[in-house]
Amino acid sequence: MALEVASAGREYVTQEKLLFDTVERLGRDPSDWMAMQVYLSKLLPANKVEAKLRIAFRMFDQLISSFRSQIFILSNHDIVVLGKDMRLSDIDEVIEKLKNLFNLDPLTFYDYGNESQFYQWYELTYNYSDFFELCRQMVSRADTRRGPNVQQGAVQLTPRSLANVLKAVSATDISPFIQRQSIIGFTEKGRGTLAFQEFFVSMSDLERAVATDIRLAGSRWLFDHLCQMLDLRVLDAIKRLPQACIPRTMSLNLNLTTLTTPGFMSFLDWCHGRLPLVVEVQSGDIFNDFSAYFQARDLLHSRGHRILIDSMNHMSLRMIDPSQFGADLVKLVWAGELPALLKDVSGSDVRACLQTIGMQRIVLARCDNEKSIMWGIEQGITMFQGRFLDSMMAAVTMAKCEKSGGCSLAQCTQRRGVVSGRARSECPNPPMVDHQPDIRTMGK
Repeated sequence: MALEVASAGREYVTQEKLLFDTVERLGRDPSDWMAMQVYLSKLLPANKVEAKLRIAFRMFDQLISSFRSQIFILSNHDIVVLGKDMRLSDIDEVIEKLKNLFNLDPLTFYDYGNESQFYQWYELTYNYSDFFELCRQMVSRADTRRGPNVQQGAVQLTPRSLANVLKAVSATDISPFIQRQSIIGFTEKGRGTLAFQEFFVSMSDLERAVATDIRLAGSRWLFDHLCQMLDLRVLDAIKRLPQACIPRTMSLNLNLTTLTTPGFMSFLDWCHGRLPLVVEVQSGDIFNDFSAYFQARDLLHSRGHRILIDSMNHMSLRMIDPSQFGADLVKLVWAGELPALLKDVSGSDVRACLQTIGMQRIVLARCDNEKSIMWGIEQGITMFQGRFLDSMMAAVTMAKCEKSGGCSLAQCTQRRGVVSGRARSECPNPPMVDHQPDIRTMGK
């Protein structure tokens, strides 16, 4: 489930932390897993230019697509690759390409026995403990470089506290914590209509209600377990919502493991004949279990639903080609540097990736200003999501509502973004809170 955390309390999740959590999970069965660390941090400053580093990252594409592999770009520019059943010949091929790229750097000149100064690989079947400790040290060093960022008064989520949180959540009505946000599709003439609506849980609100002294996102592994439980609770809650709250098409951000449960199968049965579904999955989940992803994709397609790869950005598009996964849609996160990047020669790889995906299949997300919408339309993107659109739809709703005189735009936006609770009940004209008006772009 997509879990929104308030900015003030959001944990800064580094690539080092994600690597540590992934390796921690592998501890249950590290057999046949390998890891490789490339020490780009040790290159001479003149060789650590952005263009060369981007090329280096892309050299791992074949490893990632050919094996059950995952890449981590650390905060010091080192690269760590985790893969199952990776062949040493494939690793050596990448290393030779990297050495040729940085062939003028002394780091690539010599290998001292098995201890290269440029890279190191680990067979986790035999070296798991050593590598896990190394990952722990990486997290510590990354935190030192980043500086303190601890939420005051909160403690980390532990297995014991997780059990208490799960018990509290199971006894809590989850519907007041469910929020929704519209994805708007624009026509060539600038008319915007509802394409589908994403439902998600507000983690900040849930945290305040059931775990005021615990940082629920403090442990990635335990947090994932909580999310799996929340997925099922949300699916059950949605089935009990009033018909007025149910959009023509709904999207849900779910864990891949949820998609194999009886609870999800029951939800698909409920959707049959009622509404089509878009399931949003994270790219990290895909790389953790390719087989589960493709099974889920085929299941959804067989039932007439769609699958979306969520939270892609211009950096991840340099390393991952979403078109290889046969997804129906890809969600691209808007960033202010996107327009300049795609115009520059350095952004040619990102531009090519977007064109391969197909602009008609991209949802441009986090559109918080008009510039993002207009830029997307110029590129041929037709679907958008973000606070700017939320405000536009609330403004049009207020203009049509005969009882909106005592409401502010912020109040209307907030009420339209929830499916239950006090804010929604305060709307003076309840039928309008679920109204989905057409809107128009400013340039049309």
